[in-house]
Amino acid sequence: MNTKLDSDLSDEDKERAIQEGKGWVDDYMERAPFEELYVALTTHALTQLRLALGPRYGRSAVSDVLKIILGTGGDTDRDDVVGRIKKGDLSLISNFDLDIDWQDISAEFAHLFAYARYGYGRHLNPEKSGAEIEEILEHFRLAAADPGVRAAAGEHFEWIRDLLAAAEARWAIDHGRSVVPDDLAALAEVKPKTVANLLAARELASDPDGRIPAAEALRYLERRGNFIRSNWQYPVGEAATPEAPEPSALSEQVFVPVDSEGNPFLPSIARRGRDGVARYAIGAKSDPEYVEDFWDALDRLARMPTPRWRRPPPSGKGGWSLVSGQEGWRRFGRADLERMVQAMRTDSLEKER
Repeated sequence: MNTKLDSDLSDEDKERAIQEGKGWVDDYMERAPFEELYVALTTHALTQLRLALGPRYGRSAVSDVLKIILGTGGDTDRDDVVGRIKKGDLSLISNFDLDIDWQDISAEFAHLFAYARYGYGRHLNPEKSGAEIEEILEHFRLAAADPGVRAAAGEHFEWIRDLLAAAEARWAIDHGRSVVPDDLAALAEVKPKTVANLLAARELASDPDGRIPAAEALRYLERRGNFIRSNWQYPVGEAATPEAPEPSALSEQVFVPVDSEGNPFLPSIARRGRDGVARYAIGAKSDPEYVEDFWDALDRLARMPTPRWRRPPPSGKGGWSLVSGQEGWRRFGRADLERMVQAMRTDSLEKER
């Protein structure tokens, strides 16, 4: 792993890490099996390295890595330890008398935990935080897909799997994109069957592909009461505290109509025409309107005696249907809806390339 040490951080980054880190460090230290997990992963990695390079080069490579690992906190001056390092003795890794700094070695795992559970980014600059989160996500995607890592991690592999799923859900929500139901379950810390039952009971709306719109996923998470909104997107002076929701997303509320099956009118139900442009089909069947801008479409719906629009089938099978807002209106944060609108625009631009 490409572990970033404290020396890599600016003074401002360190201060932010100290202040905001208080919200998740204790939780991480108490809940995450980082020490046992990284003992197993490191032993596996060095075993594979020795097997790949052969006895001579493999022993030398393992010895060099052991020097680095033991240098984080182990007693490398003892003669018996020096001799075992030269031999590439992997049993040193599980020798807890040497006080190896597994907390530092597992830094990326800690960052994955901090982001997945607390929406935390450690940099003052949101772009730097976002880039680092993307890098960590990609690293753990590869790790989770590796059979050797799964085997080496054993019973602790579920920690990697569940944290990655939660982080994937949060990343999708942070960017206004729909969420995989099982990932949402991991973020909410409930069983996948719980989310599946909510979808079946129409208590959660879904897109035609079975994913849950970002704003709808947020509504569900915040109803549970233990969800912390991400704050990595905001400069430190504007970031939400770990104890409170993000103020900017909740400061302005928007009401959208809900159909008889509980599905709200959200940015994700735009339909792409043959010309490649996504539009919202609103109004009566006899007098339809096709509107490109979500906010314009929502404004027109609000002015109708009975708001009507076309939506895709929740199962992804069948044709689009005309529905009406007979079940009232549901409240969402404007910023949450705007992120969904922006995601639609970004996806459209990518498809045009």
